[in-house]
Amino acid sequence: MAKSSKYTSKQPNEQGVIEWSEEENKIWSELVARQLKCIEGKACDEYMEGLKKINLPHDRIPQLHEINAVLERETGWQVAPVPALIDFDEFFRLLANKQFPVATFIRSREEFDYLQEPDIFHEIFGHCAMLTNPAFAEFTHKYGQLGYAAEKKDRVYLARLYWFTVEFGLMQTDDGLRIYGGGVLSSPGETQYVYSDTPEINKLEVLDVLRTPYRIDIMQPLYYTINSIDDLFDISQMDIMALVEKAKELGLFEPKFPPKNKLAS
Repeated sequence: MAKSSKYTSKQPNEQGVIEWSEEENKIWSELVARQLKCIEGKACDEYMEGLKKINLPHDRIPQLHEINAVLERETGWQVAPVPALIDFDEFFRLLANKQFPVATFIRSREEFDYLQEPDIFHEIFGHCAMLTNPAFAEFTHKYGQLGYAAEKKDRVYLARLYWFTVEFGLMQTDDGLRIYGGGVLSSPGETQYVYSDTPEINKLEVLDVLRTPYRIDIMQPLYYTINSIDDLFDISQMDIMALVEKAKELGLFEPKFPPKNKLAS
């Protein structure tokens, strides 16, 4: 999380407005148009409802105060502008204060399809609609509080919980498999891939998730599903740190992916 990025976040001016270029607004517009088609019939109802509430502009990158007005009204959350990459300490501190970090840069055309670090499209299109949902918002808040208080060695376990819920979470509904994780919702490739026969999809058990290794630079070999967004609220009420201790005792599962080739990174 503290690695360097070739992107630089834009600073808001004195009025709190970020001045985006015509090309940056055009990239946003194309990303939104493409992804809205992609998630049709695949995103969960809570996400689609949140998208209506946020009412994202399609022709330009939204200003953070526009998003904040909706989040504040719905769940008391805000988005906070951050540099391209932040460390775990700052990440957890923000979430613990109901502030969702948003890196204020947008990907270049060369990385239109995929970039490793989260840009403003990923953060706003992928995550902010779900933050209008009280159960999801409470889970994220509790997660931040736990992470902020946790020791470094425990934060690695907590990161897995975030990865397999907030970023790559799926939901089994009466209408079939639906997506609520922002990492999938903002990625055309991953949105399609989830519905292929390739990945393994298991029911979410918190202890299993805490023991599951992941890599950020590949399609996920494994996803976990919940049955309803209220399951996240239930998880937020558990003694998660006791489960972290148990996961440490039991050890990690074997990775379902090859080790990263250091020469290629």
